[in-house]
Amino acid sequence: KRRLCKHFKAQGFCCIVEEMLTQSSFEPLAQLSAKIRGELRYHTMHANTWIKQLGSATTESITRLQKSLEYALPYALGMFEKSPFENALISEGIFAGEQVLEDKWKRKVEEVLAQTQLQLPAWDTITPHLGGRVGKHTEHLQPLLDEMSEVLRIDPTAEW
Repeated sequence: KRRLCKHFKAQGFCCIVEEMLTQSSFEPLAQLSAKIRGELRYHTMHANTWIKQLGSATTESITRLQKSLEYALPYALGMFEKSPFENALISEGIFAGEQVLEDKWKRKVEEVLAQTQLQLPAWDTITPHLGGRVGKHTEHLQPLLDEMSEVLRIDPTAEW
């Protein structure tokens, strides 16, 4: 259930980022965003469907999903940690900003969870886990980051 909650939150986040970036003044970014739209929407629909089904099914599935939701929310809110470059990106029209992104994401989460028996805690009672933008990660992420950056470390000029 934790994996499903993480998938649900991450896919909703990615879909909203994609929508926002199609409006970017940086044309290559806007084009790439439009190119991946269908794939992101499919994965978001998949996650939403499972949340709705399991969040309205048996007492056990609702209880387990509720616990997972409460566990994952602080991490999810950490996705909106402000970058030191945010103001420059906003002023250049490249990105609308973390607050805009967070507000849209929260509305999407609320919309999906309203169709379940899950209880969303008040947003202001959740303390986000911040620090990812400055390199503070859980012990679970570092091996993934190492693997994802392996080719770049071996050959910094590599292109895909």
